Amino acid sequence: MDNQKHVPRLTEVQQKKFEDGLFETRWTEAGEPYFVIEDGFDLNEFAVLAKKVLESKKEIAHDFTSKVISKSGEDEVTFEYQSGWFLEGLGELPLN
Repeated sequence: MDNQKHVPRLTEVQQKKFEDGLFETRWTEAGEPYFVIEDGFDLNEFAVLAKKVLESKKEIAHDFTSKVISKSGEDEVTFEYQSGWFLEGLGELPLN
């Protein structure tokens, strides 16, 4: 099993854009991150970027729904984080 072969590619430009728009990262009680984005940015675009950032780091071992919200709190967009851990490639293992 090679978990790295399915890691989304995050370019330096995408990483910089995400960092430039990020106001702060907050955490739910379950330990899942969500992101507060400066007002005026396209939250749909930042949801895609946030997903790529999380999935490229592969630091969280379970799937969950996260979100990006505007700093003003007026808008939010959710996205699905998929870890790719544990079960990835499990069906390809021989059963002995």
